[in-house]
Amino acid sequence: MNHKTRVAAAIKRQPVDRIPCAELVIADALIQTMFGQTELVFRHRLEFVQTLGLDAVCLHPVVADESSARLPAPQAVVFGELQDWTKSDLFTFAVLDGPMGWGFRLLGFEQLMTRMIRHHEDFLELTAAVEQLNMSLMDRLAASGINGIILADDIAFNQGVIARPSLLRQSLFPSLARQTAHAQQLGLPVFFHSDGNLALVLADIAAAGFDGLQCLETLAGMDIGAVKQQYGRKLCLWGNLDPAALIEPHSREFLEQAVRKIAAAAGRGSGFIFGTSSGLFAPMRLESIKSVYAIIRNL
Repeated sequence: MNHKTRVAAAIKRQPVDRIPCAELVIADALIQTMFGQTELVFRHRLEFVQTLGLDAVCLHPVVADESSARLPAPQAVVFGELQDWTKSDLFTFAVLDGPMGWGFRLLGFEQLMTRMIRHHEDFLELTAAVEQLNMSLMDRLAASGINGIILADDIAFNQGVIARPSLLRQSLFPSLARQTAHAQQLGLPVFFHSDGNLALVLADIAAAGFDGLQCLETLAGMDIGAVKQQYGRKLCLWGNLDPAALIEPHSREFLEQAVRKIAAAAGRGSGFIFGTSSGLFAPMRLESIKSVYAIIRNL
């Protein structure tokens, strides 16, 4: 199998030749530690991904005017090096913020929650606007050759979701379901990303039609084995490695034990993409990162 067919099979929970690997974020500051220079171009980023043996990459949007207090027009949102990545042999995901993500950015946490709870019509208006923006971006991304979508909406803390599940079902999940359906009509699988403990809304995530769930934060109590047992027939699971394992100095034996534990819990057959729950950042040890990906490829 090649990178694209391996990831596509895992998403569909079909047999794979090995567990595919991917990260939500790879910070340029980390890539610089490998090349020892500050000016990075696409060649450096591609070589870094290839060195780790990743199967997929995630492209993040850049907005022309980050200081604006309004949603951008679709044409003001760009994805860096989009053409280069889609021409590569890697599976490419585009990351799109959901209504909560945009709400936090434009309004701040307190005002957003006030709108959701007390001024429901205002929140639904924001949700509808984000929905239209994302659908327009999906149309453009599909035409550009992107392979998948990640809808990112952090809706949970370590202790649980940020609002009553009933409120999220009423206010947020219908829009996420419509966005997911639109992407799938374009032939694009969709993952949902959120940090935190999602136990109370896992059924809602599955019911919204998502193909997968990205993050599965260990420190928030997300037991990937339990999630796999309950929702493995509906959701491809992606992530779960605690980023602290790559920051603190650990032996290869320690790292191998951590990787094997996750792989065993998530199931080596399919329906799983290995990675951290956070992405890769500069404080992490490059040698530890290389080690965990060499271990997972050889399981």
